[in-house]
Amino acid sequence: MSPQMIVDKPNIRCSSVLILFLLSQALWAQSPPSIVGTWRVVAFETHNADGTVIKEFGDKPLGYFIYDATGHLAIQVMENPAKNDPPKAFAYFGTYTVDAAKGIVIHHVEGAVGDPKVREYIGKDERRPFRFEGDHLIIDVRRGNKAGFTLRDGVEYTVREMVRVR
Repeated sequence: MSPQMIVDKPNIRCSSVLILFLLSQALWAQSPPSIVGTWRVVAFETHNADGTVIKEFGDKPLGYFIYDATGHLAIQVMENPAKNDPPKAFAYFGTYTVDAAKGIVIHHVEGAVGDPKVREYIGKDERRPFRFEGDHLIIDVRRGNKAGFTLRDGVEYTVREMVRVR
């Protein structure tokens, strides 16, 4: 073998690896964003038909929505600043499934704490329409939503906004 051939073979392998890497990055960039991850709550609002906005956990609620890769979820939210002792809060956990084509996440609730309304979720499937806006996950429930979620009388829509934790 000539020295030239020994030098060329590694270069061909490096070029092939580089091409495969670039192709995988291009495919990853085109795939839709994933709900899997930890999301810090930045807004938790109820918008009423009369125009009032209720921020039951304050202007800057504390909390996380966690969706893991095994299909489990944990959600915790509390008021900020805490005005009550104990602070107003809720939490629930279970599993989840995503219908990406419809933009719906279904929370299969196994346990919950908080007010009676939240505890009613136990053993139920809570369907939520969602979308991504950059690094933000938005759960935005409006009248006539595609998830089949029913809003209370007088409520026009609710918004739960989270930002991906990096």
